[in-house]
Amino acid sequence: MKIETFDDYQQSVYTQTLEDGLKITLIPKKDFHSVFAALFVDAGAVDQQIVDEKGKKIIFPSGTAHFAEHKMFEKAEGDVSEIFSNYGAFSNAYTSQTQTVYYFQATEHIDDSIRLLLKFVQKPYYTQASVDKEQGIIGQELAMYQDMPDWALSLGLMTNLYQNQPLSQDIGGQISTINQLSPELLYCFHHYFYQPNKLHLKITGPIDPKKMSKLIQDTQKELTRLPADFSRINLFDDRIPVIKQAVKTMPVSTPLLTAGIKGSKRLVDVTEAVILSFASDLLLDLYFSDSSNWYMRNYNQGILDEDFSAQAEISRYYHFINFTGRGKDQQLFEQIRLQLSRIMFDPKLEQEFEVQKQATLGELSMSLDQLENNILTTIDSFDINVNVFRIIADLKTLTFKKAVDLFHDYYDIESFSVFSVKPSD
Repeated sequence: MKIETFDDYQQSVYTQTLEDGLKITLIPKKDFHSVFAALFVDAGAVDQQIVDEKGKKIIFPSGTAHFAEHKMFEKAEGDVSEIFSNYGAFSNAYTSQTQTVYYFQATEHIDDSIRLLLKFVQKPYYTQASVDKEQGIIGQELAMYQDMPDWALSLGLMTNLYQNQPLSQDIGGQISTINQLSPELLYCFHHYFYQPNKLHLKITGPIDPKKMSKLIQDTQKELTRLPADFSRINLFDDRIPVIKQAVKTMPVSTPLLTAGIKGSKRLVDVTEAVILSFASDLLLDLYFSDSSNWYMRNYNQGILDEDFSAQAEISRYYHFINFTGRGKDQQLFEQIRLQLSRIMFDPKLEQEFEVQKQATLGELSMSLDQLENNILTTIDSFDINVNVFRIIADLKTLTFKKAVDLFHDYYDIESFSVFSVKPSD
């Protein structure tokens, strides 16, 4: 087992890769009473096509990853959530564009819960009856989303920026795509994406790393199977142009507005991705937050309101910045685009950038008082193997000039796109 020590936090992090490929990260915290564990699956909503070991293309309908996550808790012996509850553990899961995460938090029966987490995720159980039932449940959820203005706003911008690509589809898919799913296709998805070498188990709390490692290894011996080679097909295409503007009418009282720019080239290095993520957030705070001169001027003129926000998302296949709010649409869009063009190195702003950076470092450090924040990070969508303590160390080296250079290297201001949800007549 490899041990890394982070003196600033008096924290040791233990990492290990088992013979079957399962990665383990153990973060012992003796002063805590509960244990938080998460099993990361390196597969999400964007993983819709692969080439198998025989060179055959396999297509998974949009929504497959999310559907598989929902059905994972259902086994022949009952609902896994109830078993966790019997152990005194709270359990849940979520699917993002690039990963699926199953987790629990508990203060007792930790060994039993760890074994259960590993076993239920790696031993799927799908029947035609359960698939049929879930298709109806998720179908109703997807239909309900169609009436939600915020959902329409978000999906509308993604369709503008990434038309005919996975981000233009809901993580849950569409009714027409999930109705294509079968037990055989779900087992196939699990066979490739849920094999041990695509999984990473992270555990933090009052644990003994050596004993925990042995428990995991003993459990995996019951589950290990031969690896299945495959390659993912990247469905993102930078050659597809951005839709500059689109509008949807819905029963809303005031217009909802969103705008965004997409990445200009793909990130391949995790350290660069970490730095870009925080550089983006810091620059957005500097130029667009409610403490900026730009915000106050436009707020006082009624061009935007207090709901305005700006955020960046960095992931394996894509990265983008989006702005959302309410206000005078064309004027707001023009002001956002103009402010984006002003992002450049200015020595006068260096001190303010450093102040914001130190504040961010402080917030990150304080967030580690919550166990889940030691494991679930903002950059997991790029690489599930990220270590939060290394993230903080990397952030300390970030300068204002480096942040601005990264912004111009990795974002295309010319890809600026806007989407509005306006009141129906």
